[in-house]
Amino acid sequence: MIKNILILSVAIFFSITVKADKLESIFIAPDVFVTSKIKPTKDFEAERGNILFEGHEIEKGRKYSIGDMLKDLPGISSTGLGNASRPIIRGMANSRVKILQNGGSTTDVSEFGEDHIVGYDPMLIDKIEIIKGPGTLLYGNNGFAGVVNIINPLIDIDKRLVDENVETNFGYSTSGGELKGSLKAGLSIENFTVRLTGSGLSSGPYDLANTSNKQANSSKFMASGGVGLTYNDGENYIGFSLDKLEAVYGNPGPEGEENMTSLNPTKNTANFQSSFSLNNTYFNRFNLQGTVSEYNHSERTGDGNNHNINFFSDLYEIKTSLNHNSIIDENSEGLIGFHFQNYDQGALGQEESHLVHTRTSSFALFALESFEFDFFDLDVGGRVESVNLKNTSMEKGFFPGAFSSTIKREIFSNNTVFGGFDFTERAPNAVELFANGPHHALEQFEVGDSNMDVETSYNFSIGYTYNDGLDNLKIETYYNYIDDFIAADRDGTTTEVEGEDMNNVNFSQYNATFTGLELSGQYAFAKIADFDIISNIMIDFLKGYRNSNDKALSRIPQTKMNFGVKVINDDWDANLEYYHYFDKEFIGPFQTRTGGHSRLDFDLTRDFNYSDLSGHLMFTASNLLDVVGRSHLESKKAHVQLPGRSFMFMLKVFY
Repeated sequence: MIKNILILSVAIFFSITVKADKLESIFIAPDVFVTSKIKPTKDFEAERGNILFEGHEIEKGRKYSIGDMLKDLPGISSTGLGNASRPIIRGMANSRVKILQNGGSTTDVSEFGEDHIVGYDPMLIDKIEIIKGPGTLLYGNNGFAGVVNIINPLIDIDKRLVDENVETNFGYSTSGGELKGSLKAGLSIENFTVRLTGSGLSSGPYDLANTSNKQANSSKFMASGGVGLTYNDGENYIGFSLDKLEAVYGNPGPEGEENMTSLNPTKNTANFQSSFSLNNTYFNRFNLQGTVSEYNHSERTGDGNNHNINFFSDLYEIKTSLNHNSIIDENSEGLIGFHFQNYDQGALGQEESHLVHTRTSSFALFALESFEFDFFDLDVGGRVESVNLKNTSMEKGFFPGAFSSTIKREIFSNNTVFGGFDFTERAPNAVELFANGPHHALEQFEVGDSNMDVETSYNFSIGYTYNDGLDNLKIETYYNYIDDFIAADRDGTTTEVEGEDMNNVNFSQYNATFTGLELSGQYAFAKIADFDIISNIMIDFLKGYRNSNDKALSRIPQTKMNFGVKVINDDWDANLEYYHYFDKEFIGPFQTRTGGHSRLDFDLTRDFNYSDLSGHLMFTASNLLDVVGRSHLESKKAHVQLPGRSFMFMLKVFY
């Protein structure tokens, strides 16, 4: 199957006879920033904890699932079970982190267990926007901790730069013999643009560190494709896109263990986006967006894969908003809107009692306002929402609300201070409320509590940024008190399921606190010929604990740091980076200590231009020292190691 996909990709590439002006990137990802700002802003990363992950960083960091791509960034970690991973933001995971695709909701079941991948193909990602802090105002109460917005170019939100273009990407990694490739093509006629994407990835079990062995049951495959059609006249646009993903992967475990799991998720998504200019005294734009997405996977666990389980998650979403003009002198702009979401989720077979078939619907009104005063800039916003969860035996309703504020001032040139306060509420999800059964892949028997109430966050943050050309520094500290925090803790006992002892995990509520410090920066300390030599550093400290007894919360990420040196000019980009994850001894109920580990990575990129072709060659070496490491957030860390030394070669071409 992989062979056929690669042959088809090559055939498509050589059958498209198009030309374009030489560009650094022919596919300019749309500006759909998800900050509290009402419209895209050039200083995205200067806003409270935000990160824009793009360019060569995306290329060398592509992993099978999104969490692994982001886990080395400040404030970001990843749940995981081998191939599967999902982002954690400042210690909070699952339904507290909203995953978006081009600013619209996406669906899968990764929030209900770390054995499930995020349903999006990393080969087709152009940018990832991250907001660390409540993203609930525009996107719903499951943006409680933050938002990860995956951007691809199917809908031409920003006016196209050229009429015809093709982009191809081919890579090979020595770990598992991984082969991957992608193709993106676009054609514009007057104000209409058609865009096509396709990709494929296949890999055997990945290599372990300091041994010739492979990680058992870690093979993977993924293929996806999409098409988009957009009308964009520079002032107004309306676009549609369709995309499909299919994957097969294994959840690692030791050879001979009964619980060896394989999954084959599929996902179909249709997106609609539009924005129209209004000649009105009060309102200047009308925006309408809709998403329909269907996800399902079969899951086979146990000795001989004798448990057949099916998960499904279907999504319908509509969001509309109006940008308004200034109301008072200090009010620069604003936005009001309405948001509807409907999720139909469940599990069939041996895990029906883990994720009971539940329909979750929500209606919300939201407003955002920007103010520019003489002494500071202020963004404020609020959201009121009704969330209803219903299954065949029970119905629960919640009314979470949210308020967010950010204040910022440039104290002198290139130096900015900022702060914020957020009041945010989140309704429990279906598993937290209704679970009462086994989750085989994680070897857990999970029990929810239907009497749960919303959890409420009171979040304070302050920070400082310096930005002057190649030199920059960002420091932010935060304190997040959560009333009625929804915890998933082991109780030290087990339940026998078909002869297998599964750890009991109970969902309950108590007050908790998260506090942390994030520092990142770089300094250009030398210039030799036309090469800039730049040092960089990142420190990410996080602590999460239960207020009543100062005991650790379950599954809080390790403190981490990295430092390195970069050498760049117009054509070359070389990086040597040292990463260290510290010992994790402050641990939750019935967790085990995780030892620290280090990693040394190197990458080298050469950009080129030749006639109508441009692109780059990239070489990366991961874990050069071949150090054995384990993730504190890996549910089977006793048996599953992080990958050992690997080398990757990649060619990307624009035509």
